[in-house]
This record gives sequence, structure tokens and C-alpha cells, in this order.
Amino acid sequence: MSKTQRIPSFDGLKGLAIVSIIAYHLFPSVIPGGFLMVNTFLVISGYFFARKMEQIPDINYKINWSRVWQYLKKTVERLFIPVFWMILLVVVGLLLFYPQELKHIQSDVFSGLFFYNNIFQISAERSYFVQMTNASPFTHLWYNALYLQSFLVSIPLILLTRQLKLSVQSKAVFWLVLVLLSHLMVWYLYSPGEDPSRVYYGLSTRLSSFAIGIAAAYVTPYILKLISVIKEKRVFYNIIGVLTAIDMLFLILITKDQADITYHLWLPAFNIFSMILVFLISVRTQSLSVWLSLPPLTAIGKRSYAYYLWYYPIIVFMMSQFRIFNGNMTWINLASIVAIAIVGELFYRLIERQGIYFWFGSSFNFKEDAADLKRMFKESEFNKKKLLAFIAYMILLLLFAIGLLQTANNTRLTQFQLEYQAFQTATNIQGDPYPLEEGMIETKERLLNVDDVLDTHLLAERPLRDFHEELMKITDEAQAVSAEAQRIYSENQAVFNQIEASSPLTFELLPPEVLLFASEVPVTFFGDSLVFLSGPQAMDVFLNGNHFGQANLQIWDAVDIMIDLINQGFVKENVVIVLGTNAGLDEDGMTQLIEAAGERQLFFVNTNSRVMHIDDVNTMIKEFTKAYSNVHEVDWYNAQQGHPEWYDGDDIHHSPEVGRANFNALVAEKMFEVLESANNN
Repeated sequence: MSKTQRIPSFDGLKGLAIVSIIAYHLFPSVIPGGFLMVNTFLVISGYFFARKMEQIPDINYKINWSRVWQYLKKTVERLFIPVFWMILLVVVGLLLFYPQELKHIQSDVFSGLFFYNNIFQISAERSYFVQMTNASPFTHLWYNALYLQSFLVSIPLILLTRQLKLSVQSKAVFWLVLVLLSHLMVWYLYSPGEDPSRVYYGLSTRLSSFAIGIAAAYVTPYILKLISVIKEKRVFYNIIGVLTAIDMLFLILITKDQADITYHLWLPAFNIFSMILVFLISVRTQSLSVWLSLPPLTAIGKRSYAYYLWYYPIIVFMMSQFRIFNGNMTWINLASIVAIAIVGELFYRLIERQGIYFWFGSSFNFKEDAADLKRMFKESEFNKKKLLAFIAYMILLLLFAIGLLQTANNTRLTQFQLEYQAFQTATNIQGDPYPLEEGMIETKERLLNVDDVLDTHLLAERPLRDFHEELMKITDEAQAVSAEAQRIYSENQAVFNQIEASSPLTFELLPPEVLLFASEVPVTFFGDSLVFLSGPQAMDVFLNGNHFGQANLQIWDAVDIMIDLINQGFVKENVVIVLGTNAGLDEDGMTQLIEAAGERQLFFVNTNSRVMHIDDVNTMIKEFTKAYSNVHEVDWYNAQQGHPEWYDGDDIHHSPEVGRANFNALVAEKMFEVLESANNN
């Protein structure tokens, strides 16, 4: 394999890939399959890896370990230096402005820095596709880890095929067999209906993309030989190029990241399309080179690594300012794009292209850096630019070290609440306290002891006279109402007292007729972590209700669960549904869920949580409300405007007191409006 000059179309293809990946995160409803272009990055990388390895000559029929080591060192340096700087700057930024965030990202920092992020994500059961609360700015570094792991695994395999003196065709077959085995691993490990992050992150399941790129390098000469008999080869190449590009574009626009067919068919198909595209670009196919060589695309492609490193931290930061943008996703997306372009360009010029050279921070040439630094201090005149850069770098390193010392893997409040409620509802034979609750229990016991000794009310409930009840008794006696009226009133008053005691704010928000309605209406609350956390409190108002909530529940998983609950007789005739926060809604899932519910009245709650797909979720709920007579919208989005205190610190879950009380009141009012109106008619 001879060394060839740089082909601009490859840069253009990388530019198209990074744009698609960023668009997938910013505009998931428009570019739902943008994540597929990660395959294309890996295929390109595998292709050039094979060509580079084959250019390393043997020495006396033995492996040239020195050249292999230099190639390995250069590759690790090219990956590590930029990711080190990105992590350094993010950690320093958090230390200076959001130090509390350091308490949750220790494993993310170290797994990203040392290229095992994908393994960490799998072991921690993290999901790439579910919009997790307070996402880590380093979630995307799974790709860097996967790339380097593929690189390290492939080096000995390449050297093995060379030592065995396999022919080029045999090497192509060898790597295609590995591609097939990797795809079979996907079929073996992927469980339909479950989160696919295990197969998406795993080396065994994703090696296929890198391996098929290597196969492309070996199969190219063989394909050229086969096609040599075709007279109009260029026409043939152009036709195949157009068809391949159309197929890839089609998949990018229709593929869904949670669909079973994506992992059984579309990911392998996209690998093949990417392989074909790499081959066509290498033979300078005109139909591709014309548009892939456009200066904007090639410029973006050259900066693709810088953009990739920064796009996720920037999006996470912009989403943390969700309330500042008043939940306007258009402005958030626009601000994200501008920030990615500016930060990516500066990072590319200063770090990747070494616009400013930092001793011990721009390369692995530490001996040369030490000698240069020593030589500079011996000279009478200092290089001011390098000296200032060195001082700035030392300050950043100091802040970085301080930030690392403050990092931890503390559970976020919302995650703690989810785990704690799961613990509370689970069977606990020994009666052991929740591990993180032991300190709270000890403190509570001490305060209760103080209350008992000093007759204080730090935790002990202060006895209060129910003046309202006393007044009503006097009024009843004075008016001498009938015994039947007194009985009915007493029953209702007992209900009111119960609701007031358990949920005083909701009691204040609702008129008596709605409170009485809510206490009697048969209703099931069904949904994701919002119901998981808020459901028990809702039962303080909806006395004839029940609830089922599951963290990270998505619409496509909810259908089977709903059917099972219906078969168990758990689901009542009215259902309040809270879904879409994690990964959005889709038409098929909504249709199946509504059909599974039968003639029940369904109340879908729209969202104003800090998620990228907020507009898509709310639009879909509105459309299904119009299409089905038994589907109704609970407009939490507009009700919550101007009330940031209704959300917890993560801007996703309802705050324990105010948020959940207002949520319950809104649901009660909507159900009263719909059901009482239907009864009157």
C-alpha cells in the first residue's frame, strides 16, 4: 500500500459526520439517526490505520518495533493532549464557578482522561440515550476510549497477519470475519425493549466499525481488479456513490436510537455504506468529491476532533441555563452552535495546531521540553511568549489539581431520592436502614431526645387546636341541621382534614368541590421518575388512586408494562400519564399505549423539564389530544411558567413541597373539568 497525498473528501466526510452527530443532540426530531455517523468516523480511522501499519517496513523479516512504538506514541499523543486540555479547562471552570458539580464527576474525569470511559459507563449502567438528570460533561468520551481500545486491539492482529505472511485478500477475509463476529455479539447481547447502551459502548460490539475500515484498506485492490473489466468505471463509481449517499442520508433521517431494527440491521448496514464510501473516495469518485471537497465541509472536518471534544460539555452547560433561556430551545440550540464553533476553533488553533506551545503540555517530548526550559533560563533574554504560557499553564495545573482533589462520586440529590424511594418500597426483611440514611436517623433520634427532655418541638409535632373544626361544631349546633346532613358533612370534613394534614398546600390551592372530587375519583398515576418521586404524595390527595413510576421509563417500554398492569387489575378507569422526559415520545409508542388503555380516560401531562426535546414532546401530546376523544392534555408547561421554585435543583423533577403540590392541584383541576363536564352532559 503506497503512501498517498491527503484527499480533501475525507476531511469533508468527517465534517459531515461531526455536524450530523451534533445535530442529533440538538435536533433529535430532525436528525434522529445522526449518531450513526460515529460508525463512519471509526471506519475512516480503521482504513487509515491499516494503511499506516502496512507502510511500516520489516527489518530483516522482523517487526520494526521502533516504528510501531512511534506510531502508537504519536496516536496516543494526538488523542490525549486535546482531551487532557478539555478536561483540565472544564474542571477548572467548575472549580471557579460551579464547585458543587465536582462532587459528582470523579469517575467521569478519570475514565475520560485514561480512555476507559465506555467501560465505566457500562459498569455504572449509564445510558447514552436517556436524557439523564444533570448529565456529565464527559459522557461523550466513550468514543475516545472505544477508538483507542480498537486501535490497541488491532495492532497485534495486524502484526499477526503480517507474520503469517497472509495475502492481501486473506487479510481482507480475516478482518471481515471479525466484523461478522462483532455483529453477532450485538445480536447476542442486545435485548429488545431494553436500553441499548451496553452494545453501543462495548468494544466487542463496536469493533466492527473499525475492523470494516481495516478490511476496506485490504479489499480495495481486489475490488479495483474486479471492476477493471467494466469500460465505464467512472460512471459506475458515480452511480454507486450517489446511491450510497442517498441510503446513508435516508438512514440518518429515519433511524431511531432505541429501535430494535437499528441494532439488528441499520448499524451493520451503515458500516457497509461507510466502507463503500471510503473506497469510492479513495478512487476519487467525482459525484462524491464535488460536494465533500467543499471548503466549509473540509474546514469543519479538520476541526472535527476539537468540535467533538467540546460539543457535549457546551450543550450540558447551555441546558443548565434552561431557566435563564425561559425554556426556549431555539435560543439554547443557537447559543450552543455559536459556542461550539467559537470554542472549537480556538481549541483547534491553540491546542491541536499548537498555536501556543506549553512545555510539558503540548506533546510527550518531555525531555526536549525540560532541556528547552533549562536552556531558556540560561540565556540572557527570555522568550516572553513561552514564559507567559508556561506560567499560565502552571497556574491552570495547580487549579486542576485542586479541582481533582475536590472531585468525588457523591450521589446527586435526585438520584438519591430515586434510590431511597426504591429502597423504601422494596422488601427489607432485616429492617436495615438505607446506608446513606444512617447519619440522618442518628441525628433525628438525638433531636427527638432533646424534644422529650426539654419539651421543645425541634422535630416533635406541636399540638395545635383545630379552630376550624370547633367553629363548625358550634355552627352545626346553632343551625340544628338534620342528622343526615350532619353525617354527610362530617364525612366530607374528615376527608378535608385528611388532605389538609397530609398536603396543606394542595388543600389551599383547590376549592372544596375539586378536593372532594379528587378524593373520590378512581385514578392511576403512571410514568417515569416524576411519578416515581411524586406518586406517593399524589395519593395524599387522590385517596382512591394508585401509582406506578419507574426511573428512566420510556414510551416504548411503557406499553408492555401498562398491559401487564391492566391484566393485574391495577389500572383504574382514569390514568394520568407522565412520560417523555427521558428520551421523548414517538407516534407508534403513543398509539400503542392509548390502544392498550382501551376506553379509559387518559390525561397526558406535558413537560417543562430541562430536556432538549421539550417542544417535540408537548407537540405530540397536543396532536394526540386532538386525535382521540379519551386523551386529554394537562398543561403543566404553561402553568409552571414563572415558577422556577416548582422544580427541584435539577430542573427536571418537581420540588418536594411546592412543585408536587401544584402538580397535584393542576391534575385535579383538569380531571374535574373533563370528567364533571362529561357527567353533566
